[in-house]
Parts: sequence; C-alpha cells; structure tokens
Amino acid sequence: MCPGADEKTLRREARSKGMSMKAKAAVLWDHNTPWSVEEIELADPREREVLIKVVASGMCHSDDHAVTGDLAVPLPVIGGHEGAGIVEKIGPGVRDVEVGDHVVLSFIPSCGRCRWCAVGQSNLCDLGAILMAGAQVDGTYRAAARGHDVGTFSLLGTFGNYTVVPEASVVKINKWIPLEKACLVGCGVTTGWGSAVNTGEVSPGDSVVVVGIGGIGGSAIQGRKSRARGTSWQSTSRRTRRPWPKLSERHTLLRRSTKP
Repeated sequence: MCPGADEKTLRREARSKGMSMKAKAAVLWDHNTPWSVEEIELADPREREVLIKVVASGMCHSDDHAVTGDLAVPLPVIGGHEGAGIVEKIGPGVRDVEVGDHVVLSFIPSCGRCRWCAVGQSNLCDLGAILMAGAQVDGTYRAAARGHDVGTFSLLGTFGNYTVVPEASVVKINKWIPLEKACLVGCGVTTGWGSAVNTGEVSPGDSVVVVGIGGIGGSAIQGRKSRARGTSWQSTSRRTRRPWPKLSERHTLLRRSTKP
C-alpha cells in the first residue's frame, strides 16, 4: 500500500482550496517508468459510487503489465486492483453498503442488474466493457494530479490511501476479517481458486499440475483441496522459497533456472 499522509492536514488543505479532499497515490505517467507516489486530488463520489479508505493493497503482475505496456491502460493511471478498506462516504443511490462498512475491492465489477449478473455470470457483467478505460462508469474522472485527470486501474486504483470506486466494485465483509488478508481475495485468491474449482472443475481422484506457487498457484492448490482428494504436482524454482508449507501437496517439482 502507498505511504499514507496526515489525514487531518490533507482534508484541511483540500477544504481551503475548494476541493473535496487530497490523498496520496502511486501514479504511472509513462510506460517503463517507476510508479510516482504523490499527492492527488479526489472528487466526491457520484451516483452509485463510494469513497474508500484503502487499508491494504496487493500488487498483482497485471500492474507490471501496465508499466511495460503489455496491458493497454490509458495513462496517467493510479495502479492497484487488489485491495480492501473502509467505506468513508457514499454517493446518491448507493444501497448495498454504508459508511463504516469493511469491503473488498473486486477487480471485476458486478452490477447485479444486467443480463449476465441476473443469470449468475457476474464475471461477464456489462460494466466489464469499461474495465480498462481509466475513467469511471459515467466517463468522467474522480482523481487529478499535476493539473491532469488521472484514471484508475480496473476502476479501482488501490495504490492510494483513498479512492472513489463504483458500488458494483465493492463487496461487504465481516469486520473481524483482517483487511491485509482480505485484499488478496480481490484478485489473486479468486483467480487461483476459480481456476481449479470453476474452470478446471476438479473432481475426486483427479491429478492436478499447478505451475508456480505464488498467490494464484497457492490459491489453485487450496481450490483443488476443497474439491477432491487426489494427486497434485506443484512446480517452483530453486530460487523460490516454498511459500505454502501448510498445504502439504504430494509432490513438488523443482525447475532449474537457466540463468546464472
């Protein structure tokens, strides 16, 4: 997560300049350049939008794809699409969350109203069509820096201590759940778990190969274990520590690196 700032100072300065508030965020201004942590201006949430105080954020490889240009994202953009936090303010029409709620920010929005959401395929929600547009659902921006509008990665921008997102992108969770762990459910855990449970449709007795045991691979292993008792093979590098010792998979393949 990006370094925070003194909240009272930021809010006081924002009010004195007629802005909604100021915050800190990591902004990508050009491809193959470092993320720039700097002050941004945030507007109030609009129709069916919420202001989130970001407590924790993961960093997915997709964020690096934005840096290299392999993923087409309009620049400048605030990175991050795997976060969790607390609802600070709600816009008009918000029905599912209220101020003070703890939420996970989902990298794929789910409006709950379109055809796909209605038939249980919320991963195909109509709002996904603008996922990488940078702007919000209405085509406008909530963040600005250096006199420019700044987009948000996957409608979220979790590389900031505050962000304005669509209500469709937040999922309310119990307050006892640690936010620094819950944030990973926003992308990595669901991707890995879903690859085994939904896409792979693992059944009892199946043999499964998981290539790589990072956040996604480890979650795929957990998905497999939840569905079936069978043989699993996991692959990793000699340079990588085994990060999931409690999963106790049957076999581990060590890949010898060809680099010195």
